Amino acid sequence: MELPTSLAAQLYLLTYDPEKERMARATFLGPGLRAAALFELLRDGRVADEGGKVAVRPEVRRRAGAPAAVGAGDPLLTRVAEQLEGSARPRSWAHWIGRDNRGSTLAVRDQLVAGGWLRLEQDVVLGIFPHTTARARDHRLVRGLLTEVRRALRGDTPVGQLPDQTRALAALAVAAELGPVANGRERRAYRERARALAEVLGPVDPALRRVIRIHKAASSSSG
Repeated sequence: MELPTSLAAQLYLLTYDPEKERMARATFLGPGLRAAALFELLRDGRVADEGGKVAVRPEVRRRAGAPAAVGAGDPLLTRVAEQLEGSARPRSWAHWIGRDNRGSTLAVRDQLVAGGWLRLEQDVVLGIFPHTTARARDHRLVRGLLTEVRRALRGDTPVGQLPDQTRALAALAVAAELGPVANGRERRAYRERARALAEVLGPVDPALRRVIRIHKAASSSSG
């Protein structure tokens, strides 16, 4: 089995906990997946940054009744593209990263299940509450991806010599605080390296970090 090509799908797989052999809980996975999709659209020239806002490029904007020109074939890219195209006006990167997080997460999870990368297990917590656990089918494959991304963050290979996909994955995983890639202590220890990796993300990185700060502030005030 090969890895999924989607950046968001690979990011989801980075929640894999090697010790428990299942996908770990990741509070900010949703914003991370949205950021990954927006970065792919930006990288492919299908959207552009205009004054800090996401703009669908006119040449790829969907014609009435035509198939989606942006993100066709990938559930999350298609989802994000349709939301962008349906907006009455351009909005900030943080706006698009911060919305529809649950729906986007489920779209990527279901893509991974349908493609054979994950399986879902149903159980009941406290004998009352239904709970779904996602587990990797090919542990070796996912461990390999996790090792590659962890090495990008911790290694001494010049950032500029790393593949853009690996740089983006590592930067997104750190920003989204995915524990299997880096815990809090490690994120602090490799802060400068993470910043260098994140340069590849352009406007997506500061927007993702802003969304996560807002989520944390909201949780703190409600607690």
